[in-house]
Amino acid sequence: MEYIRLEKDDNGIVELILDQPGKSVNTMGFEYIEAMKKAVSELQALASAGDISGVYIRSGKKTFFGGGDLSSLLEIPTQLSEEEARDNFQSILDAKLPLRYLETLSVPVVVGINGAALGGGYEICLAAHHRIAINQKGVEVGLPEAQLGLMPGAGGVVRIVRMFGCEKAVTWLSAGKKFKAEQALAKGWVDELVDSEEAMHASAKAWLLANPKACQPWDEKGFKIPGGAPNDKEISRELAGLFYFGPVNVMNNTNNNFPAPKAIMACVNDVARVDFDTAEKIEARYFMSLMTSQVAKNMIRTFFFQLNDINNGISRPKGIEPTSVRKLGILGAGQMGAGIAFGAAKAGIKVVLKDISQENADQGKGYCEQVCKKNKRISESQAEEILARVIPTASYEDLADCDLVIEAVFEDRRIKAQVTRETEEAIPTNAILASNTSALPITELAEASSRPENYIGMHFFSPAEKMPLVEIICGVKTSDHALAVAFDLAKAMGKTPIVVNDAPGFFTTRVIGKTISEGATMVLEGINPALIENAARFNGSPVGPLAAIDEISQETAYKNTMQTRADAEAQGNPINNDPAAELIIKMVEEFGRKGKIHGGGYYDYPKNGKKHIWPGMKEHFAPNGYQEIPFEDIRDRLTFCQSLEALRALEEGVVNTAADGNIGSIFGIGFPAHSGGVFQFINAYGLRAFACRARELAKRYGSRFEPPAILLERAESNELFI
Repeated sequence: MEYIRLEKDDNGIVELILDQPGKSVNTMGFEYIEAMKKAVSELQALASAGDISGVYIRSGKKTFFGGGDLSSLLEIPTQLSEEEARDNFQSILDAKLPLRYLETLSVPVVVGINGAALGGGYEICLAAHHRIAINQKGVEVGLPEAQLGLMPGAGGVVRIVRMFGCEKAVTWLSAGKKFKAEQALAKGWVDELVDSEEAMHASAKAWLLANPKACQPWDEKGFKIPGGAPNDKEISRELAGLFYFGPVNVMNNTNNNFPAPKAIMACVNDVARVDFDTAEKIEARYFMSLMTSQVAKNMIRTFFFQLNDINNGISRPKGIEPTSVRKLGILGAGQMGAGIAFGAAKAGIKVVLKDISQENADQGKGYCEQVCKKNKRISESQAEEILARVIPTASYEDLADCDLVIEAVFEDRRIKAQVTRETEEAIPTNAILASNTSALPITELAEASSRPENYIGMHFFSPAEKMPLVEIICGVKTSDHALAVAFDLAKAMGKTPIVVNDAPGFFTTRVIGKTISEGATMVLEGINPALIENAARFNGSPVGPLAAIDEISQETAYKNTMQTRADAEAQGNPINNDPAAELIIKMVEEFGRKGKIHGGGYYDYPKNGKKHIWPGMKEHFAPNGYQEIPFEDIRDRLTFCQSLEALRALEEGVVNTAADGNIGSIFGIGFPAHSGGVFQFINAYGLRAFACRARELAKRYGSRFEPPAILLERAESNELFI
């Protein structure tokens, strides 16, 4: 069986059928390149003989085309020899050329899109004169390469610029936009929608026969790029602003960590100035620069392969049939509980939102209503349906037929224990009870349960209606069935679930705690807080460790610190003199700085101005002037402490897979996305080099940076964390 079949009908229409052998989805790799070259060569021969009236491109699979073969891209080294560079550049051109021949055959070309046409798949569609899509679930078109650190490399940039102009091309390509069928029609990414595959075939062939002289706009005499080109004599103000300020904005927004937006901006500028064939070569050079970048490899490994593994259930118990929660109970109608309720109701699940009073429960539903109003994508009728699924109550009796109940009350063991006992009296014996906690050990919380096998942790992140991650925590007695139900619920809510084992702080809280502690340590050392915060941003973190605590609030952190110390004392354990705890106690008890919501913490928040570092930071922690250390050390201390803690968690069996660790660190706690996560950061740095740098930091700043045994063992054999 060949990758591409050509089938000619009585009207001279040739169907070009993409059907890669042995794969469920077509991909653009070496096999595709050879097959497309051969197929187009045959079409050219038919066209020269006048023996063809049109070409209909379609897929022989349930979906259209899955894009480039990303596994082969991971194998390409970041440093190429001159010969390797020539060969790779030629391969990129080889993938482009058949599409150029296809659109200039002198016969009309139509493509039928029966599923996802993303990346290289949509670039094939762009070479057609007319694009027809089925208006059904799963049909999606787009060029999302930027989300993986890449850019279109098979003519996508060149053709999008010529179809829509420079401004839209930069906006769509740098964001990696994807469009569902109706959106794609409205935006001009497809030309026609039909209701079925049969209608698509019929419409495609009818269009081919009705448009024998179809031609791409950019191949017509006098063609001009919509909105103008950067080298036009009279360039528009908008276009001038795009290319004058655009690169600066890209640098500011990415801190130079993401090469793809820069390459896309430059490529759009360059390909708009030249003829089509030259533009194709320019695009190939930019694509090749990204193809060999470490950032692309990081993002491909984590956001494509590992994220797909997680969503496909790599951490879900095997052998358990898919489950569904028909009715969900939520205890606690505060912002967290209400946010979870909204997410579940939006997913079509009936929700009982319980609090200690009807008034509190109603306020929780009111929060759901506000979320609906703020979300422009939710229509009034959709909002009504969502809100109708949320039942506020003060009575445990309304939980009687819930399949799963999520407890989202205060982080207090006694309160959680009481709620657990009261809930289990009301719910079915086979119902699952989940605690939404960020740090309290699930095994200990389960001691209050009469059925600990049905007790599990589900750590949602705030705001729960927006944050994509759920950290699922298994206690010692948690059953596989309970894990499967919790996992399936998270997926049903559109969340990405990672699965970890029980330990103080679990995985995400434990890891983020290290960078917050390191930030506090540096403050106590007398290092300029502005440098600490800027180092975090330069690393690619959304906020610095000090701003993060301001958002959480020092008061909340203070209460948690006091609870942790009380627990340690009650258990007869030594109190851990953590620098972060020391700093928090000083900020709250001595200086009354309780966080942003209380008027100020490490930062001041003037009503009519930008936030700025509280001047008291220098007065109290560096009265004789700030301590100077290399900026690179500040940056590395903030990232290395997290990756080292992740290694310890892996060593202890708290986290089982690098995929869970990488996705959890990025989606949950804002570890720099371009790095690929806490474990991929080590892979990219080089295991031996990372261990060596960790030892340097340990000598300068403390034993907490000493590399753990698991790193030294892997470094010896160069076994990556994948």
